[in-house]
Amino acid sequence: MDNTSKYDLSFLNKISNGDKEFILEMVTAFQEAAPVTIEKLENSLKNKNYVSIAREAHRFIPGISFLGVKHIENDLLKIEDYSKKMENLDQLPELINNVKKNIFELTEQFKTDFNLKE
Repeated sequence: MDNTSKYDLSFLNKISNGDKEFILEMVTAFQEAAPVTIEKLENSLKNKNYVSIAREAHRFIPGISFLGVKHIENDLLKIEDYSKKMENLDQLPELINNVKKNIFELTEQFKTDFNLKE
């Protein structure tokens, strides 16, 4: 998968007028928040706390949206929707696992593209 399909920073470029420092701050904030959110999703799933799953997915969507990562955003929207409606709960483990895997790939790409430390 090439970098352009992993993320699209055009929205951040537009709202920041191309401010590279702002974009780096957003990427760094995402890098810090992502593992915490994934852990909360996994713990909530283990405890069958669907209200918490919906809340965490909902909170994470804007950050993913700003980074132009549609495939992760779509999975998070499904996770939120299924958890709220208490439907398709059997699909949550796979969806959360997909989000985790894709977030890991995205954070690794950001480390390379933005020369970030571990």
